[in-house]
Amino acid sequence: MAGETILLVDDDPLILQMCRQILETAGYQAVCLEDGSALHATVASVDPSLVLLDIMLPGTDGLTLCRQLRAGQTPYRGPIIVFSAKHYDADKQLAGEVGANAYLEKPFSPERLVTLVREFLARRITIRFWGVRGSIPTASRETVRYGGNTPCVEVRVSGVEDAFIWDGGTGLRELGRSLRVPGGPARGYLCFSHFHWDHIQGLPFFGPAYMAGNAFSLVGPAQPTADLLQILSGQMASVYFPVGLDQFRARLTFQEIDEGTVTLGGVQFDTLSALHPGRALIYRLSHGGKRVVYATDNELPVGWKTVGGSAAHEVDRFLRFFEGADLLIHDAQYTPDELERRRGWGHSAWPDVLDIAVEAGVKSLLLFHHDPDHSDQFLDEIHTAVQQRVALIGANITCGLAREGDQQVL
Repeated sequence: MAGETILLVDDDPLILQMCRQILETAGYQAVCLEDGSALHATVASVDPSLVLLDIMLPGTDGLTLCRQLRAGQTPYRGPIIVFSAKHYDADKQLAGEVGANAYLEKPFSPERLVTLVREFLARRITIRFWGVRGSIPTASRETVRYGGNTPCVEVRVSGVEDAFIWDGGTGLRELGRSLRVPGGPARGYLCFSHFHWDHIQGLPFFGPAYMAGNAFSLVGPAQPTADLLQILSGQMASVYFPVGLDQFRARLTFQEIDEGTVTLGGVQFDTLSALHPGRALIYRLSHGGKRVVYATDNELPVGWKTVGGSAAHEVDRFLRFFEGADLLIHDAQYTPDELERRRGWGHSAWPDVLDIAVEAGVKSLLLFHHDPDHSDQFLDEIHTAVQQRVALIGANITCGLAREGDQQVL
C-alpha cells in the first residue's frame, strides 16, 4: 500500500476533501483536481495507481475523460472508477465501454470506497474452469476427475463487477447456476473464441440469460456469412431447440471483434487469429501487470520448430503474443501420433504446445480441450510425460492439465 497514489477528480471541494481524508486514513496518498483540464498532465507526472473521476465536470464529463485516458498516445492502464449521483443503467454500461473498471454511486460510505480501492489495487486475476473437454461432452466413469463439459472458463478481475467468460460450452450451465445466488444482478462478457458447437452449446442452458435485470455482452469474431445474433439464435431455432433466443429476459448486447485490442468492462483484451477451420480468436487479458492467454482450438503449424521454415511467420506471431504470459491456457487435444492422423482439424499435440510455451517464456501452462476419447487414466499418463519432458529440457515453467472445477489465482 505504501506509495500508492490515488488521483481524485471532482468539481465539489467537499467531496474531494472527504475522499482525501478517507483514503489518507487508509494509508494512501491522494492528489485532487477540481476540473479535468490538467488531468492528462497530472497522470503523466504523478503516475497514479488508480483514478477516481466524477461523471459531471466543468466543460466536460468523466466518461469523455476516461475514454481519452484509455485511447491516448500513452494510454493509462491503471484502474479507473467513475462515480456519480446519477443511478442510470445506461451510464453504467457506457462507463464500461469507455474503459472504466467500476461505477460507484453517490452517496457511498467510507468503507465502500476503501474496499473498492483495495480490491482494485490487489491486482488479482482469478480463473475457474467450468468445462475443459473438446469436441463433444462426455459422461462416464472414465472422465470424472478431469471433467466432461465442453469449454467454458470464468475470469474474475479484482475490483471489477463484470464476469469475463471465455466460451459457452456445456460448462456454461454450471457457471450459470453459480451466478444465481443472492447478491444482485449478474453481469458480464461472454467472449467466444469461435462458434463450433462445443463452444456455444451451453448458451441455451445459461440460466442467468432468462432472468430480467441481468446484463451480458456477447462478444466474438466477426464471421463472413452471418452476424453474432444470427449464429447464436440459429442453434435455438425451433427445429433444434424448443426455446428461442427471444425468450432471454436479460439485457443482451452483441459485439463483433477482430484482431487487435478491445476494452471490456475497463479491462484490456488483445486478440489474435487462431489456426483453426473457420474464423477463431485467441484472447489475452491484461490486468495489474499480469497476462492470461486463452488459446483454445489452435493448431500449431507443421514444422514450426524448423529454423527459417515456411511456418516461421505463424510461429513468430504466436511467440510474440504468448511472450512472458503469467498463464497460457492452450489447446493440446492430441498426442503426436493422433495429430498426424488429424492434421487440419485445428488442434495441437501437447509436446508442441509445451515447447512453444517454453520458448515464449510463459510462466505457467495449462493444457486444455481434452479429447473426448481420453480417459482420466490416459490424461494422467500425459501429465506424467509432460513433467518428464519439463525436467528433461530443464525448463523454468509450471505445466499441468486443466481440470473442471479447478481455480487459479494470479
